Amino acid sequence: MTIKKLFSDFKPFSHGIAKVLGHLEADIMEIIWHKDKVSVREVYELLVLEREIAYTTVMTIMGRLADKNILKKESKGNAYLYSPILSKEEFTGKMVGNVIDGLMEDYADAAFAHFMKRIGKEDSGQIEKLEELIRQYKIQEENND
Repeated sequence: MTIKKLFSDFKPFSHGIAKVLGHLEADIMEIIWHKDKVSVREVYELLVLEREIAYTTVMTIMGRLADKNILKKESKGNAYLYSPILSKEEFTGKMVGNVIDGLMEDYADAAFAHFMKRIGKEDSGQIEKLEELIRQYKIQEENND
């Protein structure tokens, strides 16, 4: 599954990576990013402390995350170990990039206007950071020509 396909189910009112993954998938990914390489049993034992959940549910979700190319699955004896294909930062960067690319493709003017309005409302210092990023981008572009 490609990254674009993965992010096709954007849920803007969910929190964090649950905006593109299910809530259970997001919780599992948070555990795996924290632990790096884990078995289904290890993830299950952490999740069962917070919610009622079946071991087979965790196993199924982790298998689906591997099918989506979010997790790498390797055999270790009778079990599998799972590790993230992308770091949390890389995953987040790709998620944000895909969402913004999708908006820019069809709604660039509205996206820019909302972005600027939101930045100004949140923190005027953010506008200065954006201006600095634009300056750096222009310098890079000049150096690439």
